[in-house]
Amino acid sequence: MDREGHPGVKGGIGRIRRRYRGWLLSFLALGVAVTAAIAVVGDLKELLWAGGMDYSYLPLILLLAPLNYCLRYVKWRYFLGKLDILIPERRNMIIFTAGLSMTLTPGKAGELLKSYLLWEDYQIPVTTTAPLVVAERLTDGISLLILASLGALHYRHGGLVLVVVAGAILTFIFLMQTPGLTDCFLKLWAKIPLLGRAVPIMMRIQSCFQRILQPAPLLFSTSLGVVSWAFEGVVLYLAVLALGGRLSLLGAVFIVSFSAIIGAISFLPGGLVAVEGTILGLLLAAGLGADVAAAATIITRFSTLWLGVALGVVGLFLA
Repeated sequence: MDREGHPGVKGGIGRIRRRYRGWLLSFLALGVAVTAAIAVVGDLKELLWAGGMDYSYLPLILLLAPLNYCLRYVKWRYFLGKLDILIPERRNMIIFTAGLSMTLTPGKAGELLKSYLLWEDYQIPVTTTAPLVVAERLTDGISLLILASLGALHYRHGGLVLVVVAGAILTFIFLMQTPGLTDCFLKLWAKIPLLGRAVPIMMRIQSCFQRILQPAPLLFSTSLGVVSWAFEGVVLYLAVLALGGRLSLLGAVFIVSFSAIIGAISFLPGGLVAVEGTILGLLLAAGLGADVAAAATIITRFSTLWLGVALGVVGLFLA
C-alpha cells in the first residue's frame, strides 16, 4: 500500500497484467482466425513465397506505423501540457506506449489505462486525464473523417456513414464548449437518484474538455492526426505495390480511413473483423484480385494494429 492507502503501483500493474493476459490471448486467437479466413480468400502461399511480392518495400512499410505512434505521442504530450500536467519524458513515453496494448479493447476504451498509470504514479485525478484519452480518440475521428471524405467524394462510397459520425462528433464538441447548455443537462441529472452523485465528477470532466477542445488545440491535434493516419494509408498503398497490384494513393488513404471509422463504431476489440472485412471488400471493389487484396489486408493490419499491440505489451511490462 502507498502512503495514501491506495494499492501500490506494482500491485496494480500486476493485476492489470494478469487480467490483460487472458484478454490478449482471446483477442490473439480471434485475430489469427480472422487472418486465416482472409488467407483462404487468395492463394497467399504462391503470392508471398513464390516471387509474387517485392520485399524491398517491407522496411518502409514497417517504419511508417511507428512514425504514426510518434505523432500520436506528440498529441498526447500536447494535451497534457494544455492542462498543465508535466511528466518526466521517459515515464510519459512508457505510459503512452503501455496504452497501445489496450488497442484490443472495444472502442479502445482500455487506453484509459494511461489515466490509471498517471494516478498511480503522480496522483493526478482520473477525472482530469480521462478526457485527454477521449480527446485523442475524438480528434483521431475528425482526422479520419477528413481523409475519408476526400476519398468519398471521388469514390462515392460511405457518404452517409461519414455524415452521421461527423454529426455525432460535432454535437459532442458543441456540448463541451457550451457550459450553459451542459449545466442544464447536469441539473436534470442531479434530480435522478444515483445519477445525481456523478454530477460533480461530470462537471470536472466537462471543464477539462472545454479547455482541450478549443479551436487552436483542435486544429493542431487534428492536423497531427491527418498526417499520422495518412501514414497508414501509405502502408496499404505500398503493400499493394509490393504485391504487384495497382491502387491510387487517394484510394488507399480512403480505404484505411473509412475502415478505421467502421471499426470504431463497431465497438469490436481492435475493430477485428470489421476493419479487415472493410479493407478487403473495398480492395476487391477497386478491382484488385482476391490474392492481392487478401495479402494487402493482412500486411496492413499487421503493420497498423499488431505491431502497435506488441509495442504496447512491452510498454505495459516496463510500466
